[in-house]
Amino acid sequence: MRQALFQPGSIGRTELKNRIIYSSMLLRSSDGRGHFSDAAVQSLLMRAEHGAGLITVPGLVSRPAADAAYGLSASIAEDSFIPHLKGIVDGIHAAGAKAMAQMGARGTRMAEGVRTVAPSAMRFAYEDAVPHALTIEEIQIYIREFELAARRAAEAGFDLLELHACTGKLVSMFMSPYSNRRTDEYGGSTENRARFARELLEAMKRGAGRNMPVVVRMTVDDLLGDLGLQVDEGCRIISILDRAGADAFHVLGGTQEKLWNISAGYFQPEGVFGPLLAEVRRVTQKPLIGMGKLGRPELAESFLQKGLADFIALGRPLLADPLWVEKVRSGDEAHIRSCIGCVNCLSFASRKDITPFGVSCTVNPGVLREPAYAVLPPARNPRRIMVIGGGPAGMTAAATLARRGHCVELYEKEAETGGQWLTASHAPYKGAYRTLVPMLRRDMDEAGVHVFCNTPVDASLLKERRPDLVVLATGAVPQGLPPVRRPENDGPRIVQGNDVIMGRAGDCGGRVVVVGGRYVGMEAALVLAGEGRDVSVIDMEDIAHGTNPRLGGKYVSMLAEAGVKMYPRTPLLEITRRGAAVSFCNAFVELPADTVVLAVGVRPAVDLVPVLEAEGIPYRRIGDCRNIGDALYAIREGADLGREL
Repeated sequence: MRQALFQPGSIGRTELKNRIIYSSMLLRSSDGRGHFSDAAVQSLLMRAEHGAGLITVPGLVSRPAADAAYGLSASIAEDSFIPHLKGIVDGIHAAGAKAMAQMGARGTRMAEGVRTVAPSAMRFAYEDAVPHALTIEEIQIYIREFELAARRAAEAGFDLLELHACTGKLVSMFMSPYSNRRTDEYGGSTENRARFARELLEAMKRGAGRNMPVVVRMTVDDLLGDLGLQVDEGCRIISILDRAGADAFHVLGGTQEKLWNISAGYFQPEGVFGPLLAEVRRVTQKPLIGMGKLGRPELAESFLQKGLADFIALGRPLLADPLWVEKVRSGDEAHIRSCIGCVNCLSFASRKDITPFGVSCTVNPGVLREPAYAVLPPARNPRRIMVIGGGPAGMTAAATLARRGHCVELYEKEAETGGQWLTASHAPYKGAYRTLVPMLRRDMDEAGVHVFCNTPVDASLLKERRPDLVVLATGAVPQGLPPVRRPENDGPRIVQGNDVIMGRAGDCGGRVVVVGGRYVGMEAALVLAGEGRDVSVIDMEDIAHGTNPRLGGKYVSMLAEAGVKMYPRTPLLEITRRGAAVSFCNAFVELPADTVVLAVGVRPAVDLVPVLEAEGIPYRRIGDCRNIGDALYAIREGADLGREL
């Protein structure tokens, strides 16, 4: 057992049974009227029941709905919400944990039709709308509303409060010289830019009572260099808030201008905010809460033992595995389902087809379905099931079916399981991705799945094995060249982006045009640029369109730094002897190329469907061979089918 993680500790007057905090995971699951959905409540309570010492009840809106639509958020803006929140707090307490109410204000990136606000009226990179600059009178309204919200939190029985002053939301905007260009008492000097946060903190203390501990979750460095707040000044603001009565600091970096810095996805190293914690430790004796890819137990323990942090906040690690605390305490760390840093949990808005709507997780398809997923019933009628395809969908289905008592064989035509995920996880910065296939393979081995690699399935094998049911999880294959003219015997080589990423494309020459500006195209372009080639990326839409903005923006930034030329909204017209002819800014432009790389999507691999139908073998399709998606959909479909059959 990790000793430091399970030592009791205190924040202000509140003692916690261990050093593990379930951080604020905005589950985006509500009734639209300011109440958490039952599914969201159950999700929070499950993390309490399985050992976290403190549960953060996230993102409580302090403004009445007339001014800020509740949307998918929960509210503490009126007294009528107290009973709902008290029920949640009582459940957390019954599970042996303490409860912390997080309060903040978004400012920008609001729901459609809701006015955006900021310290100053300025254009931000992430949205077109110029926000309204708050007046002093409007600032005072926020302060009064936070005081009232804190009083309600105390009445609901919360043990601690958290002021959200980070990630480029409204409170942290005031602290930053990048976003705060005011000339009144709320702008200019460090003290003035810290004034809004300080007055909110003081208001929360007044509302809840001086003995109520208040944690400040704060960005101490915007990670924008000299354009924004830097750690030296961030530490000065920490000192100001320390003197104003803050009981602990939850330390991080980043702002919305570079979303990838605040999401700690696969680009970020483990323990990414450790250096910031070390700086903050120099200026305060208050407890520090560490966060940012601390899901590996050994690393979390080391942050405590080294004195970098007094508590560890885990958001996505506990979302991915609600049993994380129990597994660490019992020494069963090998079975932790690790967060892979895909940040699909923050892509809920584009997944309206998932039920229930809200946050979902690639490695944990049970999020917001915890009660149903807590039990895996045995199969009523065990069958002999053949799973064809060893990607994430097939491996998940196979393991789930076998655990329920079916006799399961999985066939993979390649030398190893993983499917398209082997390409998706190949980049050097995707170390966390490379943990997924071993985890899914371990699940199959422990469930007793019989795995056959290097074994393509054809009609003869189907006749030999004669399964009761086939689960077709054959994935997808890359699309070929779009229907454009090309020279018959001349012109550039044409290769697939997947082959570039995996090192199978051969010599691509000095000049390359990549057709397709999503994940495969951008990663292939980075590989080629890293080899010293002159690379252009074209796409009919924006570069990185349809990608997670917390990842896509980073790719675009990396492409620019690598000198890759990007041509958004640029259709391919034809392949010429000299390269690729495109329509750029409505002009015919010929881009010279020795090689054209295709990254134009994939199509379902369904060649076995007519074979199965001819043999009369019942089958079900899952993953990309049913509908093109990503690993989140693939694993979810595999898990759901495994429970259904």
